[in-house]
Amino acid sequence: MTSGSGQPEKMAEVAGLAAAIADRILQQHEAGTSIPPEQFRMLVRAARMLLDNDVAWPQSVEHVIMRVAERLEEAGPVTRGDDVVVHLKQGSNATKRP
Repeated sequence: MTSGSGQPEKMAEVAGLAAAIADRILQQHEAGTSIPPEQFRMLVRAARMLLDNDVAWPQSVEHVIMRVAERLEEAGPVTRGDDVVVHLKQGSNATKRP
């Protein structure tokens, strides 16, 4: 983690953007439209950045990441690329432990 006067503000901005992406993904899912892969990749990158900086995920980000990871785990062996989402879930769970 880099120390600097603007770090909390940057992470707050990343959290806000991640929440906006997650909200959009949820809207698209509810509408039955396809979710562009790049949109999901942006969410994963933002979630990883927040996790790396010990910043809690907004609720919608956690909801999307956890649901996708659970579906991947239920589907069977996790493939290369999908393992990122599963690791994010595990990392998030680890940071919540006392």
